Amino acid sequence: MCLHAAGMPESPQLSEVYGLHAAAYGISRDAFRSRMEDRTLCKRLPTIAEIADVAAFVASDRAAAITGAVANLTGGMIVD
Repeated sequence: MCLHAAGMPESPQLSEVYGLHAAAYGISRDAFRSRMEDRTLCKRLPTIAEIADVAAFVASDRAAAITGAVANLTGGMIVD
C-alpha cells in the first residue's frame, strides 16, 4: 500500500520546502501555498490528520483485502 499525498504544509519539513520554493519564485510562503492549493480540485491541501487517518485505516485489519494499491491523497492535484 502506498500513500500518495500532495503535501502537508503544516509539517515543519514541508513548511521549509514551501519557503525555499517561494523564495525561488520571489513570493511569500503563503502565496506559494495558495498556488499549490489552486492546483487541486478541492482547492486545499490534505492535512496531516487526514493522511494519518488513511494510514491508520490501511494498516488496520479492515483493509486486509487491499493489496498493491495507491491511495491518492492529493486533493485532486493528480487525477487517476
